[in-house]
Amino acid sequence: MNFPYYRDFYPKIIMPIGMKDTAILQNSPLAENGATHWLIALQGDHDGLPAGCCSWKVMVFTSDPEGSFNWEQPYFASPVMESIESAIELAQQCELFGKNDELCSIELDKKIS
Repeated sequence: MNFPYYRDFYPKIIMPIGMKDTAILQNSPLAENGATHWLIALQGDHDGLPAGCCSWKVMVFTSDPEGSFNWEQPYFASPVMESIESAIELAQQCELFGKNDELCSIELDKKIS
């Protein structure tokens, strides 16, 4: 496995991509992989931090039903967060938008509230 964050990568949910999001993805570079699901995960990083400390990102990938994904091509990667609680909250918001078939319609680079 060549995935650099495998030790601190925690898949939260794999869920089907809705019809509206699928239509939007058809016009993106991600259309080539034929993904049918979203994989929302938390990714931790210890680099440059004191022992026992970790920063977090929320990662959203397109995947197949079993959760296979291309780690080099995320749909969304959040800014680095210092608290896991903030990362969990953002992951839950991404999950809600995905369940409502609106994950592709929002500007994920702006704060979701």
